[in-house]
Amino acid sequence: MLERVNSFLDKWVLPWPVRYLTNRFVILVTIALLVPLIVFASQQVFVLSINSYLNTMSVAVSSIVLLYATIAEVRQKQIAEMQEKRAQEDHAHVVEMHQLVLDNVRFQHEEIQDLKEIIASLKGETYERKPAPGRVDLRDLHPGGTERLSPDYVARAMLRLAGGAATAEDTPEG
Repeated sequence: MLERVNSFLDKWVLPWPVRYLTNRFVILVTIALLVPLIVFASQQVFVLSINSYLNTMSVAVSSIVLLYATIAEVRQKQIAEMQEKRAQEDHAHVVEMHQLVLDNVRFQHEEIQDLKEIIASLKGETYERKPAPGRVDLRDLHPGGTERLSPDYVARAMLRLAGGAATAEDTPEG
């Protein structure tokens, strides 16, 4: 229910004060109203009405700026989470491709060993097969280490970027 109300307000109500308050003419008139406050200081009703208008505009601008800053922050967080998810998917794809390449290298190594064995038997020699090279773990090769690929890494990295207090898990020793 609240989401529907917010959606209605965002679409039909809030754009109007934003359009009004960001109009250059309105901004100039609002600044120009400061002069009559000084010139007509003895006219209490006039000064109070202008002051009331200026206070209302000040509150409206502050509220709108805070609202849009909050919305922007939520969107930025969503974007960061989507980018991290995409990076993890890309990493999984790279790991799969790496595994395919390693399997292919292993298969080629076996074929080469078979060919060398056949050639040696044709020459009447014996051939001792060489073992296949060991498997390389991509996680060990990552500059951030295996910690970079842990499930809670994103939350800790965002906390560090936001200037939050470091916990024992955030430190290299922890």
